[in-house]
Amino acid sequence: MFDFQQKLRKFFDYLQVKQRLVLCYFSLLAIINAYTIRYCLDFSLNRIVRELAKTKSIKTPLIAKPTTRRENRNTARTTARPRPKPRQRAGRDQLKLNPQHLQQTQFHAPVITTSNCSDVWTKEVQILVSASFYAGYMLTHIPGGRLAERYGGKWILGASILLSAILTLLTPTIVRHGGPGALMALRLLIGFCEGPTFPAVSALLAQWVPESERGLLCSCVLSGGEIGVIFVHLVNGLSLGEEDWAMAFYVVGGGAMLWFVGFVLVCYSKPDASPFIQSSEREYIKSQVSDTLITEAETEATDTNEAPWSNMLLNAPIWALIAANMQHDWNQQEMAQELQQLLHQLQSKSSTLWTELESSLRVTAPHLWSWLASLTSGQLSDYLIANGILNRTQTRCLMSWLVFVSSSMYLVYDKQQSARMWSVLAFGAYYAGIKLLPLDMSPNFAGTLMGISNGLGSLPGLLLPLLQQLESEYEIVGSIRAAFWLICAGYISGDVQSYNQRQRRSNQPIVH
Repeated sequence: MFDFQQKLRKFFDYLQVKQRLVLCYFSLLAIINAYTIRYCLDFSLNRIVRELAKTKSIKTPLIAKPTTRRENRNTARTTARPRPKPRQRAGRDQLKLNPQHLQQTQFHAPVITTSNCSDVWTKEVQILVSASFYAGYMLTHIPGGRLAERYGGKWILGASILLSAILTLLTPTIVRHGGPGALMALRLLIGFCEGPTFPAVSALLAQWVPESERGLLCSCVLSGGEIGVIFVHLVNGLSLGEEDWAMAFYVVGGGAMLWFVGFVLVCYSKPDASPFIQSSEREYIKSQVSDTLITEAETEATDTNEAPWSNMLLNAPIWALIAANMQHDWNQQEMAQELQQLLHQLQSKSSTLWTELESSLRVTAPHLWSWLASLTSGQLSDYLIANGILNRTQTRCLMSWLVFVSSSMYLVYDKQQSARMWSVLAFGAYYAGIKLLPLDMSPNFAGTLMGISNGLGSLPGLLLPLLQQLESEYEIVGSIRAAFWLICAGYISGDVQSYNQRQRRSNQPIVH
């Protein structure tokens, strides 16, 4: 292992690769894997139900009825025809051994009759299967963030993706040999395992990313879900021609396991623990991370087991952050449904992704442009802060107001082609502004803040059908959503909050 690390360090030194970029690259892939695992079933569920409707069958024995010798030979090959005994005297014994009489009393072999599973895989059941992921997903956000802050984000993130990948590989087997209840339990468990992903990533970014590069690098990583949605759409679309929906689960699960191997080999929770980082980069990161971030030397003088829950939950910017996360997840769920509907249409027409390439590109383009827009707005944020044009809070507020305007226009032009441009701007500004706030507000508790905001922000995924019904029946729902964005834009803060400073033990000096 030591020789391997030496060779890998020489390789990084030769290419002059910055380890903070390596960490961000693998964190981006972690978010992509998390989203592909999340949406893989949603994109395949319609095909799964169709396959089960065609293949699910039961064996039923038929009532005995007279058959001819030819019908017996064709339909029941496994039933042996009794050989007549030697000719005997006429009478009662001859009547018993008459072959024609024996054929009258034979039974058919069990035959296969196809059963309709629509009474099992109803629309309501499919909704519960999709929602079961979010029920487990919301539970482990806060515990995952606390564990990542206490023990480091590397193994919390790695275990989260690895366990989710293994369960994803088991999904086809569970679907084909279990019922809807088994699939719900599996998806609940996958969500439970995947919940710590975003909090663990935030804990890693707080340790590795300098403040001057936070807008670009962190927005690039945290917006990786847009790439994940595109990837899972392409994987499921390419498997349409093969008529094998299980291939998507094997590709997604296998890719996540390969990511885990590379991640644990080259990534570490803190710069001080990495054997590959050069001393110049380590000192640069230490000098550029937040001054309020607790260092390794200060950890012994602090109480690391307690989080300031009351101060956090009474903090107005946190609730603005939660409301913004809910709005964003709601919009993202609706955009992902467009990709699902496209796959359903292709399947109903027996088409493939290649035959409808133009339609597919048109629907996936907003996700790609949103990711690119997040890079642009992140770079702009870093520029405004570095040159003193705006401070951090003003920059985040600027991005939040851009999200408010773009989201409002998206709601106004909903269901129209012109809405796509506004959704791209809204998503790009969201990742460079609102999504970074846990890192700004409390570097020491970035994982916990991300767990609170992203965990509660996932509530629309659990209640999406109900929310969509309310939005379609009551026009005021759109106005309420716009008002929520307005409140978020007015109350967010990019300043370090008072609860960021961990409580020091008595009679312990501050270590510099």
